[in-house]
Amino acid sequence: RVDPNERRCDIVNGNNLAAAITNWNQTAQCEGGGPDLPDNVFYEWPKNTNRIYVALSQLWVGAEVTDRNGETQWIVDVSDFRSDPVTSESWTFEPIKGYVQPGGRELGIAQSDEPSSWPDFWPDKLSDTQDPGWRGSWNGFFGKNIFNADQEFFYKAGDDNYNRYPNYFPDSTDLTRKGLGIIVETRVMAWTQILIDDAIFLLYAVKNDGTEDLKKVGMTMWLADLVGGDSQDDIPFFDVLEDVAFMTDADGIGTEPFGSDPVGEAAIAFLETPGNAVDRIDNDGDGSTADDCSPQVGECNSPVVSQDMLAGEDPANGVDDNGNGLIDENASHIPFSGELGFSAGVGYADFIDNDVDGEQGGPVVTQEMIAAATPDVWRRWPPNPGSDAISQRNDGSPIVHLIMVEDDDLGLPFKDGIDNDDSCVTPTANYPYLTEPGSPVITQEIVDAAAADPYRRYRVPGTDIILYDVGPEDLGKCYADGVDNDEDGAVDEGIDEGIDEMIDESRADGIDNDGDWNPLQHDSGLDGVPFTGDPGDQDGVPTTGAGTAFPGERNIDVTDIAESDQIGITNAQIFPAGSLNFNTRSDRFLFFTYMIPGEITTER
Repeated sequence: RVDPNERRCDIVNGNNLAAAITNWNQTAQCEGGGPDLPDNVFYEWPKNTNRIYVALSQLWVGAEVTDRNGETQWIVDVSDFRSDPVTSESWTFEPIKGYVQPGGRELGIAQSDEPSSWPDFWPDKLSDTQDPGWRGSWNGFFGKNIFNADQEFFYKAGDDNYNRYPNYFPDSTDLTRKGLGIIVETRVMAWTQILIDDAIFLLYAVKNDGTEDLKKVGMTMWLADLVGGDSQDDIPFFDVLEDVAFMTDADGIGTEPFGSDPVGEAAIAFLETPGNAVDRIDNDGDGSTADDCSPQVGECNSPVVSQDMLAGEDPANGVDDNGNGLIDENASHIPFSGELGFSAGVGYADFIDNDVDGEQGGPVVTQEMIAAATPDVWRRWPPNPGSDAISQRNDGSPIVHLIMVEDDDLGLPFKDGIDNDDSCVTPTANYPYLTEPGSPVITQEIVDAAAADPYRRYRVPGTDIILYDVGPEDLGKCYADGVDNDEDGAVDEGIDEGIDEMIDESRADGIDNDGDWNPLQHDSGLDGVPFTGDPGDQDGVPTTGAGTAFPGERNIDVTDIAESDQIGITNAQIFPAGSLNFNTRSDRFLFFTYMIPGEITTER
């Protein structure tokens, strides 16, 4: 739970930049952070010169929810400048208790190169059986006592105190908890390495820690430019292809600290944006259309989202409106060229092995399948999903399998939900770490049930999983059931491997999606430190930190940014300084103005 009494302010100055930081998800402005620090230290470069470029950054997290009265509410967490109009209590993010040294505010935020700032123990590491709480050790991004950055700050913040909505309770186990039940794990990092010594890295890991599903979520960064120390002649603009916000000064003349030197530029690059691992779209293009796409890693011959596929789709409701299997496809996914630049578009998961590097022994697309799909509006196979009970979810929506099945798919393997190469028993050479021992196997009863279906389908009881083309040849083979049968953090791995890889990849699926985990370099166990005897240490397979309070090993999930199917920036707004008042603007206004995809302002 949060504790406003543990608010702290500090200064990140581990390289050429300097700025104030807080432990409530705001930087550059830190009123109330500590008596021995100035309230505001705007981003200055070089440090200690008072040459100012950026006056504020702030994280917002918002979601659409349904309260206990069945009414829809929009709740947006902000980092500062908002309070309860009756009690004046904070209605913003606040630090979670236990991640600072309680000895005094002058000790600041927990900082890697200042052990006196560390708490007596780390609350999120108490479950470490080898070293509960990591007392006297640094809680590093890459693991215990790993000092990768020259300067690293760490804290957690939450929204427990945002009690504006009396009928919404994010956590059924604690009805005193309000807000959205969000926990933000934040790291601020600086390196002196010459290629990045003019940059500060802000890492925000946002977690729904409540019991209520948050199905529509937005995250926003609020940035305030002050290039040259004066804002009236600033010219901000946004590069939508590279996800970079630029801040420039019109006349290149700054305030007195700049003297006769010209003012430079500030850039805020979004190196990682939230990912969507359930929409069947390769949002970041890394598995389909990237210039450096490797067939050994991605699905490089996958079809690309077309203009026609946008027909009938609401791009912001999280629903497959037009029934083509994709969710919220929009104009940013299709190929385009013009003033904004060029894009090859992105691929999508058609559940067909387009580069023929996947599981061996599976079924292939036949001429009969192509003929059956041809009359279907989206060339789906089986056609007209949702028209029978087996292909309909409990909510009535269709379960769409293969899409856009055409002549050039003839003979290509496709997903069937069955482990055709028996990798659940013995991993294959191409995918040595993908195996799910303990999975259920195809029985004669399943074969008999599938034989009565025109497409030889079998719906796994209690799930939306359908097995396809089930026959006597599949007897005894493992199949997907949506359960982590070997309790390794991954579900149904080794079944249909190599199909649509790096499309809908996830940093929480327990799988080394991009295949860059190396047993000789990365087999360090759950705490990220080799030879400590912790779970996964030197066991020959990747160990994920997903779903735990630990980093896990390098190059998988938590520590591998490439394993997120990033959606990029979907909303960018430019507005005058001082025009936004949190105490007079509703959360609904904030959500629909600054978080709903589609509104992009590239320049003032």
